[in-house]
Amino acid sequence: MGGTYIKNVQIGNKGEAFIESLFSDYAIVHKFEGSKDIGLDFLCEWVYEEKPKIMFGIQVKTTGSIKNFTEKGKISRLNFLEEFENSQIPSFKSIPESTLNYWKSFDFPVFVFRVLVTEDKTLAFYKRYTTIVHGIDKEKALPFYLANEDTKLRAYIPKKRTWGFCRDLFFDHLKCQHYKGMLSGVNPKDLGLSGWEQNTLYKGVFDHYKDKIRETYGKYEKWKKFFM
Repeated sequence: MGGTYIKNVQIGNKGEAFIESLFSDYAIVHKFEGSKDIGLDFLCEWVYEEKPKIMFGIQVKTTGSIKNFTEKGKISRLNFLEEFENSQIPSFKSIPESTLNYWKSFDFPVFVFRVLVTEDKTLAFYKRYTTIVHGIDKEKALPFYLANEDTKLRAYIPKKRTWGFCRDLFFDHLKCQHYKGMLSGVNPKDLGLSGWEQNTLYKGVFDHYKDKIRETYGKYEKWKKFFM
């Protein structure tokens, strides 16, 4: 029992260290001690041109098993990363409902990483949990994406910096803003992205949150005389 426990702890530590290393070139990474209290291992601040821009949370789960692992996924049309179904990811387990409810109180995106550690390679896959905690998508309906190429985060793909992990970070940040009833969030150019605009309503995103935004607009109409 003791040997198995120690091995699992070692593998878990390797996974967390790998994620921290992946993001160190792009974010300030704050590690939580006693992460079971909030279900997060890291609170991160994306940095561009030496300035912190937006916050996001990460939970890490690590495995050394390659059972059911598929080497190649299809290329996602959303972020141009390799996309994998839940059944293709080793040791996939759903996040407890109590944790999802707690994450719902955050006003920043949350990503869950599954890290596969073997003697030959380490691979990190992430799932976007923002729309899950907002009650829009079901957990098992959303895919995982391959986050790394060797020891580098696939932050921007391709070279013109339109897609990649940062693209998902921007849109999940925008969803969090919409969930609060706000029309826009950070300027994507301030995250190092190109091809996206700040003051734009993206229909595929906006349609899920228009009731929240309408509620804010109604409050503004009620109190706008105080701003005249």
